[in-house]
Amino acid sequence: MIKFTQTALWFGAYRGVVLFCLIALPVVGVGQATGLPAGVEKVCSIKFDKDTKRPARVQDDALPCLKDAVRKLRANPNAKLVLVGQADSVKDHEADENGHMRDTEDPTGLDVRWEDLAAYRSLNTKWYLTRWLGIEPARVLPTTDESIQGQEVTFYLVPGEADFNHNYLDTTKTNERPCTVKPCYSSDEESLKAQPRSRIPETAVKTAGK
Repeated sequence: MIKFTQTALWFGAYRGVVLFCLIALPVVGVGQATGLPAGVEKVCSIKFDKDTKRPARVQDDALPCLKDAVRKLRANPNAKLVLVGQADSVKDHEADENGHMRDTEDPTGLDVRWEDLAAYRSLNTKWYLTRWLGIEPARVLPTTDESIQGQEVTFYLVPGEADFNHNYLDTTKTNERPCTVKPCYSSDEESLKAQPRSRIPETAVKTAGK
């Protein structure tokens, strides 16, 4: 009887440890769980967690990552960049009320609908790379990943044959206007236009690092 009781206690404790470990496991997207495909390199990520009024605006502290991505593209002239935008249903809750009173697109970034937030983040990031850092638009693919909650855009270096039909990450394409990555979307599909911002001064990064 004593031996049975000890065994039962041991089994119960073991089951509790296993259950705790399963509960404690982090929830990750498919890409994170399976690893990156061959030929794909994660470059860096930028955050969108400071400007609650313009939650899709590229922040000043994004500059080091943006410049790192530019260096990678220039060092690999046959490669492309896939941008994966994310939104967080909890942290981005202020965007829940946006956009319900308008039928037209918001060019200001002050009234971005929550369902468009991840797309605008990747699209605005591409706009900055092409407008201020001189990257050819056709080399940057803006996409989103709705399986991951976050307030960021992650940069991936991918082989040069990548396009919206095969971007190596199975993320969702963002229909940018104007279309700069072939094949373009059909004319009856919805599209978004980037929300421009001023160039980030070098001093802003130095100040943020203090």
